[in-house]
Amino acid sequence: MIKISWVCIVVFLILGCKQTAEKSTKSAKLEIDLAEVTEKKVPLFENSIVSTDIDFIKSTDPDAFLNLSYIGQEAKEMPGGKDDELFDENTYVFKAAFKNDKKIEIWAHSDFGRKAAARDYADKLSDKLGKLPDFMRNALNHVVIHKGDATAFAEDAGKFFVLYSDNMDTRISNNDLEETVFHESIHVALDLKYAKSKEWQEAQAKDGVFITRYAESKPKKEDLAETAIFVYTMEKYPGRLSSEIEQWIKINIPNRYEFLKKLF
Repeated sequence: MIKISWVCIVVFLILGCKQTAEKSTKSAKLEIDLAEVTEKKVPLFENSIVSTDIDFIKSTDPDAFLNLSYIGQEAKEMPGGKDDELFDENTYVFKAAFKNDKKIEIWAHSDFGRKAAARDYADKLSDKLGKLPDFMRNALNHVVIHKGDATAFAEDAGKFFVLYSDNMDTRISNNDLEETVFHESIHVALDLKYAKSKEWQEAQAKDGVFITRYAESKPKKEDLAETAIFVYTMEKYPGRLSSEIEQWIKINIPNRYEFLKKLF
């Protein structure tokens, strides 16, 4: 019995040391990678949503959504549709109601064919709108949903953004639809006021690096939305991002961090 006990102790110590070494190696690798991107002043990610596994906004997070009602079929301006047809005479129109008496219309293209099919996608969107900060949700006038697969985009002047059903399903399966809604809503709520402002551009210049390559490629169009989701998550849900990512943000883009921190 004594011999068996000693063997068990030795094995336990060896395995324990191995696991500790693996953790230390992984931790060291993260620190080396962080140091490398910091030293070279290069973006941390390709883009904020699709190229990361970060669940910035969880499906279980609280939301302000109350209910969804059907208004009827109406003629609506529906940009981003097939063959560049701008108007749809029989758009399915829904109204999503939220706390603080905010209402947002959801326009689903008549290509859905049935009210039930259109409502299915309006339902998939509504609670995601409810997870937005109040000021961002209040800035939205309506949301357009097309049947098909394409990338979402926003119209800041018109105060709306456009989604596509197949892309919505893909993003839901990847836990990315909340983040997509947030990203496009940032364009609507903040772009006109800040994206080309002197204060934001000075912050960009002082920082000298972008958090994603997508932001770097379109500094006047995408940097604000790309950076905002990281800062929002740090402020709203402390600890949800890794300590390495938070450290990178505070070291490398402190001016934009402080700029956005005030908004959230």
